[in-house]
Amino acid sequence: MSLDYAAGHLRHALVSLGTSEAPMQERLQHAWDTHVQMVWMKRCLTRDLLREFKQLWEEYTAPSDDPRSTDLRALAKEEFAAAVTALAELTTRTAVAASQGGDEQLATLADLE
Repeated sequence: MSLDYAAGHLRHALVSLGTSEAPMQERLQHAWDTHVQMVWMKRCLTRDLLREFKQLWEEYTAPSDDPRSTDLRALAKEEFAAAVTALAELTTRTAVAASQGGDEQLATLADLE
């Protein structure tokens, strides 16, 4: 896996948010299920980006006993805007890191502990 993999999925998540005519919550849930979770499941982010991703995931994913759940919690309009902004910022930082190449180690959750 690579930063390019993560940047691609995050970019596709934003595209799906912007091109759907579904209600806001449904758009974000679809992006979360289809693209965002793919980043969570693979070693494709640096430690700093993974830390940011984890914070985003924990902020907007509904609490669950199922560690694989991708269900979002109900979001108010302002929270939806904040979630999309945070996702866009992470996407930008990931794309920049990917474009710089580099040999920074990709991380797993175990690396954050």
